[in-house]
Amino acid sequence: MTPIGICSKNEKCLPVLLKSIELYVPDDVEVFIASPNKQSLPRHKVHHFVHTYETGGAAYNFLAHKIFETHEEFVSIDDDVVLNPSTYSVLMDDVSHIKSMGYKIGSVAGRTNYAKGNQNIRTGSGSLKSLGYESENFIVETDYLAGIVAWCQKSTWIDLAPINWFADDVQCKAHLENKSRLFVSRAYFHHVGSQTFGHDFEKCKQDSETWLLENRPDMHARYFGGKK
Repeated sequence: MTPIGICSKNEKCLPVLLKSIELYVPDDVEVFIASPNKQSLPRHKVHHFVHTYETGGAAYNFLAHKIFETHEEFVSIDDDVVLNPSTYSVLMDDVSHIKSMGYKIGSVAGRTNYAKGNQNIRTGSGSLKSLGYESENFIVETDYLAGIVAWCQKSTWIDLAPINWFADDVQCKAHLENKSRLFVSRAYFHHVGSQTFGHDFEKCKQDSETWLLENRPDMHARYFGGKK
């Protein structure tokens, strides 16, 4: 079974995520966690590492490479997520379907209530069927994914930028440059959002500016208008 990887800096929402994993994810799925304090689950095998990183990008790079020592793929989950009963199973079904098409896959991510781009359920199209849009029943190819709940594989993994904001943007751009494809799954999860870095979005943006300017000036121009 494909393992799960979680990074948590403050553990504020982690207990709720772990409870949803306990209830909704098959018991034979291993869970890798990087957090300040040791974590456990009643039935799942947990591998714990002490979180010592300042940025989300650096933390997830560390955890990804730990997982890749023993596994070829994993599902990355941010700590402020609550899984639905079907999140893991539908995501893995969609990954299996996309693999069968022979595509070079960068990542496959779930859709949610709190994300930008095509992952946000508010971008749905078609008629409302029951309580969701018709488009939510289809896998969608895209040019951007937030790795809030996302399947990744060792063969196409690209390290995240060692920043908080825009780390996903940089990684997705690199995937596309490497001819890897990105997909939004039918899988849904609830995302609380902004629990680690806060709601001062301008500060979050500015904290990543220097790295972008020095390492990806093309993306700096896109998000900061080429200033400096």
